Amino acid sequence: MVGQAVDKALPLEFVNHLAHFLLAFEDPDYLVGQFIADAVKGSSYTRYPTEVARGILLHRHIDHLTDIHPACRELRAVLRPHLGLYTPVAMDLYFDHFLALNWAHWHTDSLKAFADRCYSTLQSCAFPLPERMQTALHYMSTYDWLTAYASREGVNRSLLGLSARVKGGEILEKAPEVLARNESGISQTFDYFFPELHESCRLKLSTFATDRPETSG
Repeated sequence: MVGQAVDKALPLEFVNHLAHFLLAFEDPDYLVGQFIADAVKGSSYTRYPTEVARGILLHRHIDHLTDIHPACRELRAVLRPHLGLYTPVAMDLYFDHFLALNWAHWHTDSLKAFADRCYSTLQSCAFPLPERMQTALHYMSTYDWLTAYASREGVNRSLLGLSARVKGGEILEKAPEVLARNESGISQTFDYFFPELHESCRLKLSTFATDRPETSG
């Protein structure tokens, strides 16, 4: 499962992608941009083709809204005494878990079909992915991380795997128990927040027609 198959060299951003991939809205270039965004710093996104650059900007929009949304801030305050600095990491995984559990509400394809299509799209990308993202894709596709989050066992294994490979990560050993004890509150926050995030991303995409990043494509 996920936690048993995570390479200790992989940074934290490689553990949650399901929401970002769904919010690429079936556009292959946006999907690539969403995937590589954490490996692209500052204005270097402008080196990528226009649509990929927009996917990177969309990823940043999602992260920003998650950071500032009142419901997410309230939930982080509840979880922080138990999870410390790794609270946002755990929340991202919790949210992907509840998205996977409620997948049929958000997509007409099965989670497995969607995941396989994402893996295939990323593997057939027209340009080389950043090296560390190639590593991430190998593990993600080999061990099918995206569908693993639909089970409590899958998300718990991922959390425990993280606890063993990051500095100070021992606190994440509590994350499965924190999820179990706060399941209702986390689920309610997700149900409240995610529709707003989904709509915000749609609106963000509509601005791209007039907000053109300067890119190589």
